[in-house]
Amino acid sequence: MLEWTDHDVDGLLVREARDPAVTERGRVLMVPGAMHGWWAYERWMPVFAEAGWTPLAMSLSNHTGSRSLPDAEFLAYTPGDYAAEVRTVLLTLFPDLAPDLRPPVLLGHSMGGLVTQLVAEAYVPYALVLVSTVGPGQLGATRAGELPADRPVAYGREEIQEMWFRHISEEDLEHLMELLTPESPGVVNRLRNGTVTIDPSTIRCPVLAVGPENDRAPVHDIRTIAKLLGATPVLVPNTGHDMMLETPGLPAASTITAWLNTLPGQGH
Repeated sequence: MLEWTDHDVDGLLVREARDPAVTERGRVLMVPGAMHGWWAYERWMPVFAEAGWTPLAMSLSNHTGSRSLPDAEFLAYTPGDYAAEVRTVLLTLFPDLAPDLRPPVLLGHSMGGLVTQLVAEAYVPYALVLVSTVGPGQLGATRAGELPADRPVAYGREEIQEMWFRHISEEDLEHLMELLTPESPGVVNRLRNGTVTIDPSTIRCPVLAVGPENDRAPVHDIRTIAKLLGATPVLVPNTGHDMMLETPGLPAASTITAWLNTLPGQGH
């Protein structure tokens, strides 16, 4: 039976799942993509917990369970602002690691993948796991044109189904539409126009890049990102961009924990 704990970090919700029957190997801070909250990882969290990798999934500002920002501040938000929130969570929940505890793994999906790359430029996680991630800006823009800066960004049901999924039931899609939160245009425009760059030489941890074989979302090819970052690429068949929410994407969680188990200090 998993034990669920909610942490409030400066108004940010971080939900932890722990299996008390399993010896903990490490911890994984999970950062969601645009419009998503902590719940994006709900299906994966038991897999991680049962493998001894305690998951802590967070919601960024203006997303499920976390603080609300003034409209003007949110509209002008950037991926760098989200990275600052992740750093706050890291410093609050893992301030003074005991000598026998390694720093947490950072795992980011889509926009959250780019955010975790920004964090890993200055903070050295135990490992960095990128799922269907947005690549650094030096790989080029992913879409042309700027979205209006005076209102949050939201997508329609049909566009979401086409961009993010290969297999989702009408019931699950309806539930998802109720959970999604409109995103900051300041964030989305920077994801699209390639202005957020990363210095790969500053990322000093093992990196795993996981993505669907053919991602229909406007992100860079996962193999190209992996090559730039010196990462191990993993292609997951029969899944879409939001593989964490699709049944065929569930084995990817086990693939990630198996990879973590091969890293130094895991007894393999």
